[in-house]
Amino acid sequence: MARSGVIRDLDEATRAELAGKVDKLVLGGMDRLFARRKVWNDYQAELVTIAAGVAGIDERPPPDLPPAREKGKTYQPKSWYIPRPDSGQDFFTPERMQKSRSELEKLKKRLKVGVKS
Repeated sequence: MARSGVIRDLDEATRAELAGKVDKLVLGGMDRLFARRKVWNDYQAELVTIAAGVAGIDERPPPDLPPAREKGKTYQPKSWYIPRPDSGQDFFTPERMQKSRSELEKLKKRLKVGVKS
């Protein structure tokens, strides 16, 4: 019974191919039970040879990895939105603050319109 569960897990094309091989052997005079067993054993042996060919992939050397970072060096994120302290510019200028506040008020109004209490 356990074997039939395995056969049910096969895709339709493989099942049809195996059934065709069984039918050929039965037409040749072999008992259906023996034909099914022979076809199944041949199919399993074919899977083993395929798996053995794939196992050779693990024997390849690993790919070259990028060099490791040197100790003591830390990652410095690029600063695209925060001005550098030595640039002489103020980030929060009164104009920028006013624009941000007005944009925030617009957003709050849009959210209040969309929310139904």
